Amino acid sequence: MCDALMPNAITLPAALISLSPLATWLAEKMAPLHVNDEWRFALDLATCEGATNIIRHALHEDEHRLFSVEFTASRQEVTVRFTDAGDEFPLQRLAEARNEPLSNVSPLSENGRGLKLILLCVDELKVERHSGENVTTFKKFLSP
Repeated sequence: MCDALMPNAITLPAALISLSPLATWLAEKMAPLHVNDEWRFALDLATCEGATNIIRHALHEDEHRLFSVEFTASRQEVTVRFTDAGDEFPLQRLAEARNEPLSNVSPLSENGRGLKLILLCVDELKVERHSGENVTTFKKFLSP
């Protein structure tokens, strides 16, 4: 596998119905990777949670608005990068999720679990704002 193998992107409408084609697309991108099912499930869960947050909170389920997802695999890691022109991500929420013990997150709560799940499923999570767009990056490391 060479560095920057399989760069690819998909653009989807900000509707929850986009989660199914996103999951299918992601499975195709992960298919050639030599990883176990647990690794695949974790990245799939994080990606769907990230997309759900964008759809609901940044783009307010407005199917006329779009977000994009880029997938890149290298020898060391997989990167999933989301881009949307929605409401700015509240960085304080990420800091709180990083510091809050998992035991404080109710499994039945409608809100508040997504960021914690993402943090549990990926090795790195970064959120930035560039030129009016949110850029959210997940990295998941590959074993040697």
